Amino acid sequence: MVLLLRQDMITPLLDPDITIETRDGRPCLVSGRFGDLYFAAQDGLAETQLVFLSGNDLPHRLHQSSIFTVAETGFGTGLNFLALLQAWHSLGEDAPVLHYITTELAPLDANVISQVLSPYKELSGLVDDLIAIMPPKWPGRHRRHLYEGRVVIDFLYGDSLEMITASSFKADAWFLDGFAPSRNPDMWQNPLFEAIADHSSPSASLASFTAAGHVRRGLEAAGFAITRHDGYGHKRHRITGQMTEGLTGQIQQTPKGFKTPQSPKKPSQKIVIIGAGIAGASVAAALRPSGHDILVIGQGDGPADGASGNIAAVQSPRLTADDSFSERLSLTGYSYARWLARYHGVDLAQQAVSYAWNDREVTRQQKICNRGWPSSLFSAPHEKETAQETGLAINQPALIFPEGGAVDPKLLTEALLKGVATQFQTIVEAIEPSSESGWQIKTNQGIITADHVVMAAGAGLAAMVADWLDPVLPLQITAGRVSHMPPDALPHLNHAVSFGGYMAKAGDGQIALGASFDHHVDLNNPPPIDDALHQSNIDTLPPSIAMEIESDLSHWSGRTSFRLATADRSPIAGQVGDGLYVIAALGARGMVTGPILGQHIGALILQTPSPLDRGAIALVDPYRFSARQGL
Repeated sequence: MVLLLRQDMITPLLDPDITIETRDGRPCLVSGRFGDLYFAAQDGLAETQLVFLSGNDLPHRLHQSSIFTVAETGFGTGLNFLALLQAWHSLGEDAPVLHYITTELAPLDANVISQVLSPYKELSGLVDDLIAIMPPKWPGRHRRHLYEGRVVIDFLYGDSLEMITASSFKADAWFLDGFAPSRNPDMWQNPLFEAIADHSSPSASLASFTAAGHVRRGLEAAGFAITRHDGYGHKRHRITGQMTEGLTGQIQQTPKGFKTPQSPKKPSQKIVIIGAGIAGASVAAALRPSGHDILVIGQGDGPADGASGNIAAVQSPRLTADDSFSERLSLTGYSYARWLARYHGVDLAQQAVSYAWNDREVTRQQKICNRGWPSSLFSAPHEKETAQETGLAINQPALIFPEGGAVDPKLLTEALLKGVATQFQTIVEAIEPSSESGWQIKTNQGIITADHVVMAAGAGLAAMVADWLDPVLPLQITAGRVSHMPPDALPHLNHAVSFGGYMAKAGDGQIALGASFDHHVDLNNPPPIDDALHQSNIDTLPPSIAMEIESDLSHWSGRTSFRLATADRSPIAGQVGDGLYVIAALGARGMVTGPILGQHIGALILQTPSPLDRGAIALVDPYRFSARQGL
């Protein structure tokens, strides 16, 4: 089920309304809204280890799995996650790839988490790791990962029922953690229990600190067998649960919880990714922690030889005047892409500014401002304040994104390919099913076999995959031509800026200005980079800035790259055959959506949680046009 979209105001995150008290010599976090503790005052870590880890038979089950998914209702201080992480670390090389999905409607500040967890010295390094990846506080989905991607965390900021219902995952274990049902009844309702069951694997377990009768009955009605146990500290009882469809004679009930069937580790498979730009590299990065045999092939001399090779790209979200799946995709991608740029040290600017360049854009931005987004996402200061902030004398309304900025596309692509086998100067001639290996790829360097093939070849995709793509999928190829302004052209530019076109300063000081979008171009004979091109890019600038540009353009340079786009301007990311996948048509925002769509393709291949909600998954479905036409 996909939730209906709201048309106007967002559902805001709540102020956590907390106080920190000292009890038994320890800092203790108390919720003013619910009048309840975040965890046991005497020893929250011991409580978590008993209730949630032992209650789900962890880490025994982790040791038996290659990939394991835990979902949680109520992230709070992150103590449950950190206790699990401690158990995960204890397994060393036998630890599986761990996916952790957690909801939170009132996220805490990092400094609060650090303070209340300070007594647990054994967790201090893990707390630091958590603080480093905490996402900004705006509603939506925020993917992060730790330890070279072997731990993946999806922070779902919003109402638990809404966020889980719209998600695409199957959990192996659940931590049901919210404030007591008597104090927070909205968290403990049958619709949420049904959503939990719907998002559980056949052998899923659950554990909770509460044993309230209506909670037990609701979970049993949803499909779990529930057992009550002695509680921790002042709590008389706790519960564990097991999906009834996963119950077999092999399962043993113990005081610590349920013994669940072992999940055998999967054999390695060969996965070939065609395309070494941001799309292919993002898929490779998503798959690398799985231990499968991955090969990325490209037809150029190295990675990022297409649109991913530009000297700089702006990273900012595309917000809409009302709630839309395209906005949700953009925000999910933006949060992840900006964190990724900083994580890999390829960030070029620390803020992004989006100017309203015409009356229609002014109206659109006004509607966006009226929806109630927090300042952590954007601000809309007066034109004079914006000019002072950006160093640009532009007398136009604008949105300033404090988490936004610019990125070096080539360096990001190279960072995502680190540790992955690559093969260049490889031209794909045909992709054919193979009875022995799944697929065989005929190239100028011989035949490559694979269990899975991902087509991420950018503008070259259409001819390559015509037999598998949606027969009514309209594809367009455009030439994006970017001017490279010398550093002294606008020395005071200090942010990434968009205004219909865009400007972003590269690592060497040059300024990328663009990009023209030329349709119906010959891929083998692109338009020249000349003074006329530079002037057309200058003409997109606000007049006050265009006037600063000197008239001699002979020492300017530039770059042409080809982009694939669809008629609805949404990307393509999904499965198009048994073991065959496509990620393409990223358009002009590939550095925002490419990394998260790569994670989505990785999830489809590995059958792990997707970072996208179901609406966004439908939005990028390769067969969406046929579905709309009822074909």
